[in-house]
Amino acid sequence: MARRSYKNIYRLILLALVVCGILYYLSRVEGFQDTPPSTMDLVVARYEEDISWVKNIPENLYNRMIIYNKGGEAEFGLPKSEVKTLPNFGRESHTYLHHVIENYDNLADITFFVPGSAWTRDDKQGRVKRIADYLNKNRTSVIIGYKDDRMINDAYNFSIDTWTVTNEENRRKNPDSSLTPSVDRPLRSWFEKRFDGDTVNCVSFTGIMAVSRDDIRKRTKEFYEGLYKEHAYTNPEVVHYSERVWKNIFSIDDDKCLSQ
Repeated sequence: MARRSYKNIYRLILLALVVCGILYYLSRVEGFQDTPPSTMDLVVARYEEDISWVKNIPENLYNRMIIYNKGGEAEFGLPKSEVKTLPNFGRESHTYLHHVIENYDNLADITFFVPGSAWTRDDKQGRVKRIADYLNKNRTSVIIGYKDDRMINDAYNFSIDTWTVTNEENRRKNPDSSLTPSVDRPLRSWFEKRFDGDTVNCVSFTGIMAVSRDDIRKRTKEFYEGLYKEHAYTNPEVVHYSERVWKNIFSIDDDKCLSQ
């Protein structure tokens, strides 16, 4: 009788081990993970652009859309969206830095940054589509840029006194082309004072990228607050600096810079 009881106990133990093994296997299989899927915010920096094009980004790619509006009031009617108003300073760079500072302690796993003008040129459209396709398969930081020496040297020596925005609606609303000069010029001087030990090896344009929470937090909130103050002008030169070095600002790994 005792022997039979022991056999039953062994069988129960064996069954429990089999069940645990099955549950462990299922936990590793896609669709049965016991951790929630990664979250993604889509951040849209809008001035006066028609941003209905955002519907071209698959809705199932992101959890929520935050439209930062620096222009006139408008009804956007976009899915999963909320609208926040900001003063018209510093173009999309000011917007992105604002979002990072305000959400530093509760950032989404991935933040996909796009300017409202991203559908006005074929090259910008191509970047949005390419990054969206990448994010559909890889939930990591990604940016598109130039890696050749000529572009890098041009970036280091870059400074600019005037700039006319390319979007017609934005230009009509804000025709002033003069820029508030950076405290440090050219970009090399500005960069070396703020990114000690870093080098530029990926020059990006258009302000279109996706960044992980972990990469953003490689730099302190105070670091971003310092940059934010430099962008708090209507037309600061420094926006053209930050546009070129987002990879460094957000500490994106070298292999996450896709060649232009």
